Amino acid sequence: MISERRDAVSTLVLEREECLSPRLLELREKIHDEDYLNNAIFRIAQVISRKLVEDPDELQFRD
Repeated sequence: MISERRDAVSTLVLEREECLSPRLLELREKIHDEDYLNNAIFRIAQVISRKLVEDPDELQFRD
Protein backbone atom coordinates (compact mmCIF):
# COMPACT_ATOMS: atom_id res chain seq x y z
CA MET A 1 0.00 0.00 0.00
CA ILE A 2 2.79 2.42 0.84
CA SER A 3 4.59 1.69 -2.41
CA GLU A 4 1.36 2.44 -4.28
CA ARG A 5 1.21 5.85 -2.63
CA ARG A 6 4.85 6.55 -3.48
CA ASP A 7 4.23 5.60 -7.09
CA ALA A 8 1.25 7.93 -7.24
CA VAL A 9 3.18 10.77 -5.63
CA SER A 10 6.20 10.34 -7.89
CA THR A 11 3.92 10.30 -10.91
CA LEU A 12 2.30 13.55 -9.82
CA VAL A 13 5.68 15.13 -9.15
CA LEU A 14 7.03 14.12 -12.54
CA GLU A 15 3.99 15.51 -14.32
CA ARG A 16 4.47 18.91 -12.70
CA GLU A 17 8.24 19.08 -13.08
CA GLU A 18 8.10 21.20 -16.24
CA CYS A 19 6.39 23.93 -14.18
CA LEU A 20 9.21 24.13 -11.64
CA SER A 21 11.99 26.67 -11.73
CA PRO A 22 15.52 25.53 -12.56
CA ARG A 23 16.61 26.53 -9.04
CA LEU A 24 13.99 24.32 -7.45
CA LEU A 25 14.98 21.41 -9.66
CA GLU A 26 18.62 21.96 -8.66
CA LEU A 27 17.72 21.95 -4.97
CA ARG A 28 15.63 18.82 -5.44
CA GLU A 29 18.75 17.04 -6.70
CA LYS A 30 20.98 18.45 -3.95
CA ILE A 31 18.68 17.19 -1.18
CA HIS A 32 20.00 13.68 -1.91
CA ASP A 33 23.65 14.76 -1.56
CA GLU A 34 24.92 13.92 1.93
CA ASP A 35 27.68 16.57 1.85
CA TYR A 36 25.17 19.26 0.83
CA LEU A 37 22.83 18.29 3.66
CA ASN A 38 25.63 18.21 6.23
CA ASN A 39 26.80 21.68 5.17
CA ALA A 40 23.24 23.01 5.25
CA ILE A 41 22.69 21.63 8.76
CA PHE A 42 26.00 23.12 9.87
CA ARG A 43 25.05 26.56 8.48
CA ILE A 44 21.68 26.42 10.22
CA ALA A 45 23.39 25.50 13.50
CA GLN A 46 25.79 28.43 13.10
CA VAL A 47 22.94 30.89 12.59
CA ILE A 48 21.01 29.57 15.58
CA SER A 49 24.14 29.63 17.75
CA ARG A 50 24.90 33.21 16.72
CA LYS A 51 21.32 34.25 17.52
CA LEU A 52 21.53 32.58 20.92
CA VAL A 53 24.69 34.50 21.75
CA GLU A 54 23.37 37.84 20.47
CA ASP A 55 19.79 37.61 21.80
CA PRO A 56 18.94 34.47 23.76
CA ASP A 57 15.33 35.56 24.32
CA GLU A 58 14.67 35.66 20.57
CA LEU A 59 14.85 31.88 20.19
CA GLN A 60 12.79 30.84 23.21
CA PHE A 61 9.80 28.62 22.65
CA ARG A 62 6.47 30.37 22.88
CA ASP A 63 3.16 28.79 23.81
